[in-house]
Amino acid sequence: MPALAKILPALIVAVAVVGCSESQLRAQYEEPQFFDQPDTLGPTSWIDEFQQRTVPQSDILFVVDSSCSMSDEQEELASNFDAFIQSFVDTTLDYHIGVVEGDLAPNTPSQWGILREYGGERWIDPDTPNKVEAFNALANVGANGDGSCEMGLSASHAALTFQSSIGGPNEGFYREDALLSIIVVSDEPDRYADGGLFDVCGGMTPNEYIPWFLYDVKGPTASDSLFFTGIIGDRPNGCDTANNSASEGTGYWDVIDNVGGNFLSICSTDWSVFLTELGLEAAGMKRVFYLRRIPMEGTLEVTIDDQVADPATWTYDRITNSVTFPIEFIPAELSVVKATYELVEDVGAQPPVE
Repeated sequence: MPALAKILPALIVAVAVVGCSESQLRAQYEEPQFFDQPDTLGPTSWIDEFQQRTVPQSDILFVVDSSCSMSDEQEELASNFDAFIQSFVDTTLDYHIGVVEGDLAPNTPSQWGILREYGGERWIDPDTPNKVEAFNALANVGANGDGSCEMGLSASHAALTFQSSIGGPNEGFYREDALLSIIVVSDEPDRYADGGLFDVCGGMTPNEYIPWFLYDVKGPTASDSLFFTGIIGDRPNGCDTANNSASEGTGYWDVIDNVGGNFLSICSTDWSVFLTELGLEAAGMKRVFYLRRIPMEGTLEVTIDDQVADPATWTYDRITNSVTFPIEFIPAELSVVKATYELVEDVGAQPPVE
């Protein structure tokens, strides 16, 4: 699994920034609960029980740059779509997956953010016959854009606001009660309006986009239902490999920093693991389970559907008091995860110090 780093919006996520990593993925954290412990004569065996569930609904919007330098990246995205969607297969998740172009005509917002169409449909859902084929067609947006107004922020905003209104071309795609993921794929910065003499695009600035994303899309208390991902150029100087090159994703990085977003270097040679994790995130599947009490670590046992889980398939984190599964061992949907342990307070011990 690639090194992951997490960026933290307040009280929602924990931060772990890896300076040289080519990806970082936000981890959802729930507030752990603690209770006063009763005096006892001996250790008490405690059981925390969880059920793995997807969210009921999820809307996923891909914004794909259609400038002349993006052919290879579009193929990379399309070829790894099966890794992304595998989290949805054989689940009860009601999902919408749509694609819009990120290279926009200057100062013509009425044309921005219209979902691409395939087979008469503007998005992929559980009833789409051949989902991989459909996404391949949608994601290969072409490379005919002139690159002067590559504005993924403005494209996603338009797609989810006026283009999704009643009578709009995207009507029905966005659902207020669904989890929302926005994934921007671009090898250039967002060329938003800067108010300068040569500003011809008329786009939305990060300072306008960030409060819209955090407070307006679903309201100020729904940040755990929103995800922003940039598959973009590294900072501070972009990236350059044998196959791909990209400028720093200026503008997108501002959003990632302020909303707790995810990042994958567009120059990465392997997108599959990252897209698998994005798929799990979009489906609402959990890798992290928070314990209600403090365990004696040597007594902690984890079971999945009453079968003891190999300790090599999970880890315990003292700082967050949680059990975490790596991506390849994440519990299946509807499985029951149990953590059984003795309470550290009952035996007069303290958690070990690093």
